[in-house]
Amino acid sequence: MRSVRTSLPEVIRADLPAAHFGLGIVIVASVIVGLLVGPVAGALVAGAFAALFLVALLVTFIRGIRGPEAGRRAYRFTFGWANWV
Repeated sequence: MRSVRTSLPEVIRADLPAAHFGLGIVIVASVIVGLLVGPVAGALVAGAFAALFLVALLVTFIRGIRGPEAGRRAYRFTFGWANWV
């Protein structure tokens, strides 16, 4: 049980290159939705992820993490899901 608990955070951890890839996917998806549906829909997709980033940044500030590390953690939280794409 102990080995599972120590290895699980390593498995679900998002790294910075995966977060960059996730940001790229969001940008491409926003453009495609904007072209197919309309510019407002594309802006809504981008705005939803921007709002998620701001909420994650606020939570990191509340937890006492400041400076570039706060932005890095919020960025990895928001876009790190691309690790599993």
